Amino acid sequence: MDLKERIMDRMRKLLLLLGLFCNGHLSARVNADSMELVISSAPDTLKVTALLKLSDNYNDSDPKKGIEILDRGYAIAKRINNPKLIAKVTNQLGNNYYYLGDYEKAIRNFLETLSANEAMKDADGIADCLNNIGSVYIEQQDFKKALEYHFKALKMREENVEKGIGSNEDISMSYGNIGQAYYYLGDFTKAMEYYNRSLRIAEKIDNKRRIALMLNNIGSIYAEQKFYDNALAYFRKSLEVQKQTDNKQMVSMALNNVAEVYYMKNDYRNAVDFYNQGLSVAKGIGDLDDLKTSYEGLHNCYLGQKDFEKAHKYLSLFYSIKDSIYNTENSAQINEMLTRFDTNKKEQEILLLQKDQEIHIFWRNAWIIGCALIFLVALLLFNRNKVKQKANIALSQQKKEIELKNNQLASKNKEVTDSIKYAKHLQLAILPPQNQVKRLVPDSFILYKPKDIVSGDFYWVEEWGNQVLVAAADCTGHGVPGAFMSIVGSNLLQQAVFNYGLSKPFLILNNLNKNISNILHQSEETATVRDGMDIALLSIHKTSRTIEFSGAYNPLWLLRNGELIEFAADKHPVGVFVGEELKQFKNREFESQPGDVLYVFTDGYADQFGGPRGKKFKYSQLKELLLKISKLEMEEQKNILNSTIEAWKGNLEQIDDILIIGIRIS
Repeated sequence: MDLKERIMDRMRKLLLLLGLFCNGHLSARVNADSMELVISSAPDTLKVTALLKLSDNYNDSDPKKGIEILDRGYAIAKRINNPKLIAKVTNQLGNNYYYLGDYEKAIRNFLETLSANEAMKDADGIADCLNNIGSVYIEQQDFKKALEYHFKALKMREENVEKGIGSNEDISMSYGNIGQAYYYLGDFTKAMEYYNRSLRIAEKIDNKRRIALMLNNIGSIYAEQKFYDNALAYFRKSLEVQKQTDNKQMVSMALNNVAEVYYMKNDYRNAVDFYNQGLSVAKGIGDLDDLKTSYEGLHNCYLGQKDFEKAHKYLSLFYSIKDSIYNTENSAQINEMLTRFDTNKKEQEILLLQKDQEIHIFWRNAWIIGCALIFLVALLLFNRNKVKQKANIALSQQKKEIELKNNQLASKNKEVTDSIKYAKHLQLAILPPQNQVKRLVPDSFILYKPKDIVSGDFYWVEEWGNQVLVAAADCTGHGVPGAFMSIVGSNLLQQAVFNYGLSKPFLILNNLNKNISNILHQSEETATVRDGMDIALLSIHKTSRTIEFSGAYNPLWLLRNGELIEFAADKHPVGVFVGEELKQFKNREFESQPGDVLYVFTDGYADQFGGPRGKKFKYSQLKELLLKISKLEMEEQKNILNSTIEAWKGNLEQIDDILIIGIRIS
């Protein structure tokens, strides 16, 4: 091919690409092969535009594929430093991550979009960003903040329409989002008003996606008001329209909503059918939020049918993905990447090597005691089972022996219970006595509610020089296994401080991390066995008033002047094998003020099911409660926290150990 032919070929490809975008409104979807054909030879600006158009083929049906294409466009837009294209790409990336439930990445992209639009003074783009940020606040359950952003977006959009640069479709979107915020605030009258405003505009411009969403939202209001037939009618209408849009995420949501109404009507057969349909669609697109909803719904249905085996199966699946959507309730606390441990690590490793022999002796004795305790409990349980079998045989032979055998069984059962109660005394022995707690942190409380006789949660309060160290820990499991791990964890804390002289919380946790992994022989082959603990560890300096904190999953909450400040924990536990190198923990430090109240806790309180609909208590509700009671006496706070969770739990079973520690700084 000579020079002239090469130029003509490039011109033909360029004209094809221009034609695709000049007529973009004629067809919402374009041929992927044709687009890829011309992208390679197009100028950078048109490459990004082509990739944006190509992603439209997947954003609804396969958001992950859309993200892959958009990432290519983002790299080019950043390289050529084109704010307009950066804004378009990051806005669509934010939408895709939002629908997949990855709110941390969604907010990161929306904020970059907002920055680009503000630099260009693009009023329409700024309004879109305000709307998107408001939607993320709804997912964070900060509904008042969501209303603030959505009303700002609505005002700008109305002004843009008057200037001829906006659209009624955008106004319809804002009405719907405002209605959603009012819905979650419990103001159903205002929610219905704004949903209907949005629906009228959507029907006028034939926006099927918006029509389906508003029908769904109106159905949600009827469901909350227990008008189940009305709710079911609206959800089914919404589902039919959603199927026409090819938006798999919205179809999954609609199927789950129909299932939820059938569940409320105690029609478990139809509920299971629709939950399974929603589950199938959510799996296909990797939507964690709708997967969680389907698993929880199937658990509730099988529980209602008393099929406890299936109920337990879906409850396990529900918990298996809860950590994957952590950002739903915590996206405002976007964490920086973990930093490497500093040069002191080598010095600490040398000291640890010198103590290896002593550690092995200590753990040999600990394992002997622990194994003996477990063997004793297992033996007693085995004996109880054998007695039950003998009693059942005797029932068929002679009625007079029934009472005798039952008495024997009761006696054995009492022996087992007494043994576990004795194990409780052993576990309580590792907990600091009340006089020690009150001496070291006088103005404080500890709410400690084991799920079983013995607990996987434990607290630890010790004095080291001019510091008071306080920990709230949640070990793997509860009951006897959790209690054993709590003994291991408490002994390791004592060893880290009094054997190695460590006083900084992050150094103590790093020491626990390594020793638990070593003692439990964790390796890559056993990496799925999560033997370890989540923990929040405080150091309170008596004279300098400095507070140091380090945590594994469990944060520190500071109540100061009517405001709750959260110090985030590292997002990995203590003691779980993660490869050739264990992850390290970060230290957080701040100056306390008189009247500050510090709270550390495990997840049992927030995860407890209860209330009128059997839902979780959640961290957002716990924050509101602590804000209300933080100025009360510490003992009164403890009583209120205890009575609140008991009322919330009602007749339901306590699902986990509960531990909250509150400390007021004088």
